[in-house]
Amino acid sequence: MSAQSDDVPSNVDNSADLSRDRHADKYNDPRAKFGAKGWMALAAIAIGAMIFTYFSVAARRTRLVETTRFWGPETITAIQLGDHVMLLPQEGSDFEAVELTAFPGLGHLRKALLHEDHYEWSTEQSSSVGQFCANEQDTQCVRLEFSDPSLNRFETARIDIELNRGIVGPADQPQRVAVNDRVRPALQHQIGLLMRVKQKRYDRRE
Repeated sequence: MSAQSDDVPSNVDNSADLSRDRHADKYNDPRAKFGAKGWMALAAIAIGAMIFTYFSVAARRTRLVETTRFWGPETITAIQLGDHVMLLPQEGSDFEAVELTAFPGLGHLRKALLHEDHYEWSTEQSSSVGQFCANEQDTQCVRLEFSDPSLNRFETARIDIELNRGIVGPADQPQRVAVNDRVRPALQHQIGLLMRVKQKRYDRRE
């Protein structure tokens, strides 16, 4: 009986040793080693992911180099952050002033003015949109006002637009430029819809 009792632990120990040996063979297999090539592959994947992310973000980012040169940093800030936006009639337009502050498509209008690829920079001229509207026939001109009455982070920016030809420019400076053929009909359509919106009397805030 004592001999059988002594044999039992020995068998258990042998089984445990065999189990450990099997796992040891598995983990010590040279094929399972993670060497320099593995680390290099991981590094290459990480770098590739960062490069892809960078170019993806850059492709979606609104390009502002030329528009900042044309409009000036103050007006760019006003277009981006203005929390009170008005649409006002000018030469050739007859509608009541419209407040666009809560208009759901205001973000698209901001982007249309901000992105430098939306303009035909070869058409830039050193005369204002207001002069163009006064001297040309068949014009439909409007003005956008971007202001910040709550925080006063910038002065009110006024942008004149001639809708029929897609010409835009600052109201207080002698310069103008045309938007491209893709943006012009969209701008004309969107502002045309807004001009027909019934609006309460406009309380001009300076």
